[in-house]
Amino acid sequence: MSMAESRTKTMEAAAAAVGGKPPVCPVCESQAVVFLCEVDGFRIFRCPQSATDFVWPMPGDAQLKQLYDREQWFEGGEKGGYQNYDAQTEPLLPFYLEMLAECERESKNVSILDVGCGYGTHLAMASRRGWQCFGVEVSEHARKIARERHGERLYVVESVERVIPHQFDVILMLEVIEHLHDPYPLFYSLFSLGAIGPKTRIAITTPNARSFAAVSDPGAWIYRHPPSHLVYYSARSLRHVLERLRFTGVKVEGTYPADDGKPASYEDETAGVNDEWVSCSGLLARASGSDFMEFMHERYVPGTWSKITEYEHLPRYAFARTYAVGAQVLDFGCGTGYGAAQLAEVAEHVLGLDASADALVWARATHDHSHLSFEQRDDLGRGLPASSFDLITCFEMIEHVDEDTQREAVQSFARLLRPAAKLLISTPNPEVTVNYGENPYHRKELTEQEFRQLLSASFAHVQMLRQWIRPSVTLAADDLPGQAAEFGYIGGTDASTPPANFLAICSHQPLPGLGEKCYLDGSQDFVAVSMAREKALHQARIEHFSILQRTRDLYVSLVAREAELAENRAVLDGMKGSLSWKLTAPMRFVAQLLRGGRSRSRS
Repeated sequence: MSMAESRTKTMEAAAAAVGGKPPVCPVCESQAVVFLCEVDGFRIFRCPQSATDFVWPMPGDAQLKQLYDREQWFEGGEKGGYQNYDAQTEPLLPFYLEMLAECERESKNVSILDVGCGYGTHLAMASRRGWQCFGVEVSEHARKIARERHGERLYVVESVERVIPHQFDVILMLEVIEHLHDPYPLFYSLFSLGAIGPKTRIAITTPNARSFAAVSDPGAWIYRHPPSHLVYYSARSLRHVLERLRFTGVKVEGTYPADDGKPASYEDETAGVNDEWVSCSGLLARASGSDFMEFMHERYVPGTWSKITEYEHLPRYAFARTYAVGAQVLDFGCGTGYGAAQLAEVAEHVLGLDASADALVWARATHDHSHLSFEQRDDLGRGLPASSFDLITCFEMIEHVDEDTQREAVQSFARLLRPAAKLLISTPNPEVTVNYGENPYHRKELTEQEFRQLLSASFAHVQMLRQWIRPSVTLAADDLPGQAAEFGYIGGTDASTPPANFLAICSHQPLPGLGEKCYLDGSQDFVAVSMAREKALHQARIEHFSILQRTRDLYVSLVAREAELAENRAVLDGMKGSLSWKLTAPMRFVAQLLRGGRSRSRS
């Protein structure tokens, strides 16, 4: 593709915005994408930066679940499905058995999770070798077949969220990642469960979107079949995903070599790792050594952890946007940069400051905005010029340092702000953090009174807001009620419920009256999610009860057998004490000798 064609395709991509949102690469989040082709009514875009192709707009989850739940998907030879699931997954077995053997040499108690386990073929092989075997399979049909074939040797559930918290030795994602809207949420869920640790081995297979066949005729490529395949990976994009998730031992290689004719490539994509595997129709990525779980513990990455964590963090930046319009902003302790990026959408410029080099690597790789920059400093901002910011945000940082450093940080903020500027700063409520257990990263948590005293020592004007996290119901003509919506309570109010966090607004000059804010979550269907969760819990209770019943039946059977054995022993003891048993003892001795002689003669 020539550069002129690329520019034309880029303009087409910009015009493809859906609901005001332009196409965004799911691997690197770049918007500098180009239109590639259209297949069965689905538009495919290409990201030159990460060498990734993807469908835009993406189909919904309900449509995809309907697709995979059917038997025809696994056995009907449909486009995008399988002609014969067992036969088509067999070529992967040699590498898989080698991986199992490697782990067995290092540990005796080994476990495996197969995401997209299908009929459980790979898990069954591991089970026969003594592995603890867990699987995730969205297809109800496939889960049914797995249960029929393998019984209770495998623990197979519908979603990752239903996997028991456990660190696995091996996690498989064989021909799965291309079916996902976005590769990262799956990994975030696994890290949140503690499923991936530094020693966990990951194996991923997927079609090669930079093979000869894929590039020479993108629309006719055999693996280009939306809506089942949504993201099309190259060796480069697989490496990008895994290295972004802080895996260190990343290796990508080609599978299924084929002679597809003359080499083909895109002129606007950098040559490199993809060129090595252009003759292969598939890719195999292996990785280990990720410390992302520890990385998550120290800082918030959107999409990780729970909804409660999201409700704690995101509303504060939504609130700060009001004050950031056209302003020079300092986001102190910016972490992974998600909040600084939100502020940069309305600010004149945002400087994200953090002491962690690791956090800023993530921030720079994830957030690219002309009004945004990041800088590593550990001097509490002392090296920055005085009176240089209209707004400073410092959310959930102050509790991570000791009391002296807290005082020095607030003094530094006071120096950096212009006369009419504002500091927005938050900290968690110790009454609530006890529910989360001990946090080794919190050096000094503050009560509301201590927080106010700390801030008042450097600022003449401090207004304190409290942040509660509560379920809500709206009655309105539209999905999002207007600013004039009234708020009320159902079921009464519990004045004793402590706020989750304190948010203070500080300034050197008097502050105007501040309006209270209530933020609604429109990112999911609360009723559908709640009902699905209730259904899953109900099913888990039924399965738990069934296991208890089987355990009870086995116990009753064991007790009966033990009673029968005791009775037989009593009869035998009675026989041994009888006169006939004693009289026939010589005969039994001779018979034993004869049996021994026959045995020696046969050998």
